[in-house]
Amino acid sequence: MKRLKLLIIYIAIGILAVLAIISFYNHENNKKDTTAVVLEMRALNRWETASFTIEKVIDTGNSGNIFQQFLFGNRILLIAHGEVIGGFDLSTLSTNNVKIHNSSIAVTLPSPQILLTTLDNSKTQVYDRQKGLLVPSSNDLESQALLTAQNQIKGAACADGILTNASENAKKQLTSILKTLGYSDITITIPQGKC
Repeated sequence: MKRLKLLIIYIAIGILAVLAIISFYNHENNKKDTTAVVLEMRALNRWETASFTIEKVIDTGNSGNIFQQFLFGNRILLIAHGEVIGGFDLSTLSTNNVKIHNSSIAVTLPSPQILLTTLDNSKTQVYDRQKGLLVPSSNDLESQALLTAQNQIKGAACADGILTNASENAKKQLTSILKTLGYSDITITIPQGKC
């Protein structure tokens, strides 16, 4: 969480620098060329604006009757703890995404997306593991369970509205920065994202 806060601060500083360039071009030189601004925003690449921490219980494998369980049973109960980060890929911005006129600015951001889904290995643990006598030792059930956990954690974040949250946070942060730079008429457009 501390890493995320620091990252948001660095990104806000980067955006502030970009917006200072916008302000300079607009107020000092009265130019509408935003090429330099877009290049600076692209350099930020990823802008993380939402983070969800989720815990999921994964119960997977096969069992059967007592005899089958003893010989061929292969089950795992995993408690997975993960984080999903949503935000924007600013490397796709073009000069069409920033329009400046006097004290008005219009910014069109790309759609929000899932930037990262990770499992916290220190908090993810196998709660129960049952393995029959004839199950090969090279069985990759744990790897499959971890992959399932990662996919379910991402799905849960999407269902809880991480991309909507990312858009709302981006609008608030960007509006605040633009107001600080003296823009009174601010329009921020963000297309709806898909998980």
